[in-house]
Amino acid sequence: MNSRQRGLAAIEHREPDRVPITFDATPEVIESLQRHFGVTTRDAVWDALEVDTRLIGADHHAPRIRTEGEISFDFWGCGRKAQAFSGGVYWEYAVFPLENARSVDEIEAYPWPSVEELSFETLRQTKAAYPDKAVIAHICHGGFFTATKLRRLDRLLMDFAERPEMASAVMGKVNEYLYPAIEQLCREAGDAFDIFYVADDFCSSRGPLISPAMFREHLLPYLRRYAEIVHAHGKRLLLHTCGSIRRLLPEIIEAGVDVVEPTQTSAVGMEAEGLKNDFGRQITFYGGIDLIRVLTHGTPEEVRADVLEKFRVLGRGGGYILGPGHTYIQPDVPLANILAMYETAFRECIYA
Repeated sequence: MNSRQRGLAAIEHREPDRVPITFDATPEVIESLQRHFGVTTRDAVWDALEVDTRLIGADHHAPRIRTEGEISFDFWGCGRKAQAFSGGVYWEYAVFPLENARSVDEIEAYPWPSVEELSFETLRQTKAAYPDKAVIAHICHGGFFTATKLRRLDRLLMDFAERPEMASAVMGKVNEYLYPAIEQLCREAGDAFDIFYVADDFCSSRGPLISPAMFREHLLPYLRRYAEIVHAHGKRLLLHTCGSIRRLLPEIIEAGVDVVEPTQTSAVGMEAEGLKNDFGRQITFYGGIDLIRVLTHGTPEEVRADVLEKFRVLGRGGGYILGPGHTYIQPDVPLANILAMYETAFRECIYA
């Protein structure tokens, strides 16, 4: 099997030749791996780790993408600032353009981005360079996550409780952009990808950030619409949301989501055995290797054991793409543990 066949087989709940492998990490980790492998490009790191996937974003040409002083602005008008820590730098959101909006009219009047600013050259180039890989395309974060950048997380959560029309207005405007953007992606570059990815973090490690009732009213309808669009074009929907998603998984599955990532098994209720037993025939798990306890603090042998255990449990009957239980491997993960994870996945996670 090639990588594309391997990944799609897993999503279709068939056992491929070996477990499909995915990877991503902070820039500091990627640079460390480049030095280790003696390579100079990101793609060469992915190749050295035998990674089956490539995650590629759309090209945004919005005039508001700019840098002003220490603040880097995205096409939504949200600004991030570099914050140094002991292991490197994180880009933290510092400008929330709608945090002081007091009415739905103000939200409506905001200068929202246009799908005319999108193109997909990088996606096409990646597919041409890696025709046998499982290519995953993305455009931007989902309705909830983007609203937290625009409105600020604490303000948005208060909106849900006190002024739900404000939360609905912000998420609604985000999705007025995203629905036609996904359609455009599928029409113009449908031959360049297999899976559509959207990140929409609405859970903590203890459970959902909003009530299940609020989730069903405000988030579930647009997740269903994302799935309808990509499925109509023969693509799969991969939803990223960290933390404890178990209470929401029945609704996520009902919405039509095909794959959930990063399968944070250290979170409350996210034990691999229970997830596989209860939901393993309905959805594909992506990620799963414990970043918080094992990859960061364990030994290479403990990492190997965790990889083999997740493969045994989550990989049973297909429905599993192996990777870190947080999208980005962090700088405090020892290099030896990263190598142990990927060597074990490639060499030992073989289906009979």
